[in-house]
Amino acid sequence: MAGQSGKITALYCRLSKDDEQAGESNSITNQKSILSKFAADNGFANTKFFVDDGTSGTVFNRPGLNAMVEEVKAGNVAVVIIKDQSRIGRDVLEVGLLKRTFEENNVRFIAAADNLDTANGFDVMSIFRDVFNEYYVADTSKKIRAVKRANALKGKRGGKVPYGYRADAEDKSILLPDEETAELVREIFTRIVSGDGPATIAKDFNARGICNPSSHRLKRSGIDAPEKNTLWYAFSVCNILENPVYTGKFISQRYTTASYKNHTRLERPEEEWVVIENHHPAIISNEIFEIVEKLRESRRRPTKTGDLGALNGLIVCSDCGEKHRFMQCRQYQYYTCRTYQNASGRFEHECTRHGIRRDVIEQIALAKIQETVSYARENKEAFAEQIRKNSDLESGRALKTKVSEITKAERRITELDRIIKRIYEDHVVGKISDVRFEKMLTDYEAEQAGLVSSAASLKAEIEEIQAKTACLDSFMQLVERHADFRELTADLARTFIQKIIVHEGVRDAANVKKILSQKVQIFFNHIGEYEPE
Repeated sequence: MAGQSGKITALYCRLSKDDEQAGESNSITNQKSILSKFAADNGFANTKFFVDDGTSGTVFNRPGLNAMVEEVKAGNVAVVIIKDQSRIGRDVLEVGLLKRTFEENNVRFIAAADNLDTANGFDVMSIFRDVFNEYYVADTSKKIRAVKRANALKGKRGGKVPYGYRADAEDKSILLPDEETAELVREIFTRIVSGDGPATIAKDFNARGICNPSSHRLKRSGIDAPEKNTLWYAFSVCNILENPVYTGKFISQRYTTASYKNHTRLERPEEEWVVIENHHPAIISNEIFEIVEKLRESRRRPTKTGDLGALNGLIVCSDCGEKHRFMQCRQYQYYTCRTYQNASGRFEHECTRHGIRRDVIEQIALAKIQETVSYARENKEAFAEQIRKNSDLESGRALKTKVSEITKAERRITELDRIIKRIYEDHVVGKISDVRFEKMLTDYEAEQAGLVSSAASLKAEIEEIQAKTACLDSFMQLVERHADFRELTADLARTFIQKIIVHEGVRDAANVKKILSQKVQIFFNHIGEYEPE
């Protein structure tokens, strides 16, 4: 009666997660019941349901909606009936395009609860309802973002439980170590420090039949993942190595989306992250995590023998600042500046060789660590006093200069405020012409903006200098943990050494291949360069 002979009466239902939280009124079952009754009461026959369950109204690439639109464009639909306008979608533009598609294909469109029926002509209120439906999504999105940030500031975590942890039985936002997988996390970090790579660890875990993090998570929920989805890969290991959650640190609000319409993942500026130290029990110490970070920053393919060198990635050139390249020939192994032009001409000639043999630099590094650790342990007070003195001297000079510069900048900013105020007054009383006023105002405001920017940069530099002040306690903790060692390992090197600067050697005039002397500077973690008085 109400439809065209042989054509479909399309009954469309949609339910989103937000609708589920709102109650039973918008459930798929309820929508189907309402639409079935409406079709029967109004004589619409040949009904067919098109359903999208758990889909947001801002998304218009939905299986049910797509199938219905295909039927509409094929000329197989006479009427489309929905419970209310929000079911078809919550985006004014997209809903408008859908309505136009219905109109172009002579399809009658009905929203039962809103008394909208295109057979009755244009309904101006339908436009306002579409606008309100989109406003609802925008407002809800804003509120959800605010709630998530508030929870983050309170240390309440959401999302998946990281591998190595389990959620507390009473409070799911609290993380506790899961000893079975926590031990595997510790093994991963320990093996990286010892020289193994992520691919090697992944291969070994697969050989031992250990499930990867995603399949372990499913298994914990009582779901068995297909065998092919249980495998570890290098990236699986890398994801663990890069996650500071294992040091007990809580990081939230790192990512966001462009808007409630555009769900592209974006990284926020670091100053907008929520970071809470000691939020939960640590599986890995900060010391080990930092060592692994350094190892990964300096990682490169191993030599044919699998040897990377204990100091690989720590040695830098005194002139160009680039890291040294680990090289090997038949006679010996050595390090050279990576920008040095070698015999094959593979690198640009930007620097001199700055070469040093591996055995020589490792002997120097080991002796320096042993000397410093021994003196620090046996002469704690004298060592502490010297470190503070050196740190205060270096930081004090830099701070004094920066503070002087920022004082001058702030004084000039205040002065410019007075000048700008004065020229405004002169302009008002006619002492300065419009043209002159505009030029002076533009110049002064440009100068002031530049000074404000400079002052902000100076403040950031001052904070950086203060952050670099020697942390004696942290270094002494390293000293106490490493009581006795006779071999230089990659672990030991990165535990104590921040960087090693190698200078160009002084060569014999009569024999340029012979190096008479070569300066090497070793900078320690936390305390910088140290030379006993």
